[in-house]
Amino acid sequence: GQIVLRAGDVEAVFERENGLLAAFGRQGKNLLLRGPQLNVWRAATDNDGIKLMEQPEWKVLPRWLALGLPELRHRLDAIRLVEGEDGAPVVEVVTNAAGRKKWSDFTHVQRFSLLPGGTLSVDNEVRLGDGVSDVPRIGVSLVLPAALESLAWFGRGPWENYSDRKASTLVGRYQSTVAEQYVPYVMPQENGHKTDVRWLTLTDGKGHGVRVSGAPTIEFSASHFTAGDLFQARHTYELAPRPEVYLNLDMAQRGLGTASCGPDTLPQYCLLQPYYRFAYRLSVE
Repeated sequence: GQIVLRAGDVEAVFERENGLLAAFGRQGKNLLLRGPQLNVWRAATDNDGIKLMEQPEWKVLPRWLALGLPELRHRLDAIRLVEGEDGAPVVEVVTNAAGRKKWSDFTHVQRFSLLPGGTLSVDNEVRLGDGVSDVPRIGVSLVLPAALESLAWFGRGPWENYSDRKASTLVGRYQSTVAEQYVPYVMPQENGHKTDVRWLTLTDGKGHGVRVSGAPTIEFSASHFTAGDLFQARHTYELAPRPEVYLNLDMAQRGLGTASCGPDTLPQYCLLQPYYRFAYRLSVE
């Protein structure tokens, strides 16, 4: 019922039933609660559309809701062991995703290869179906144990930044915690995103945890709230932090624009292509 890749004392365990990476780390020490799954949704910002009001047709939020993005479901299409270019084993997982039962909306191909040093290389391809474009983000989400609270990254910071809102942030090495990434907007919404990231680590009090490296860069956010938590809440007092860590790894996220009271996001900061490819690496810290 499983496919297991091993390199030294590091192993990656995949469940054939659902195609998920169920465990990663040194034998007996799993660093994952749930492995990477396609993520194309964000808790809509006020610029995307104010969720408590009826939205004009030109806003993106009504279109995202019509696609069912907040209720995205994943369905395994195939999981197989194939041979990589160097002859090493590669676990290929093909998943379809939809929020409106139209399974051609999103196709996600993940190819996992465990390198000799114990680093898990993950290549991703995402195809968007007919009529699907300009989505909130292209990436994956993972769930990590609560103990991995300490955060460090080499990328833009120290505060949140986005593709069209990052001039005030400098590329550098930053340290923080997952809890400190939360930005308490009066109307809960997407927050804490980071761009142009070379690597990030999430570790426990002893410095043990996971490292994510971009190939060459990646975007990320780490939170104690899910996008669903943020989108359903109408005010900050309705939110209760979850113990586990919700890690979003993005190739890109739609820019913010100024459409709450001005123009929408400029085209160069929108995700308008039907096909995306990106990669990252996971390793034991």
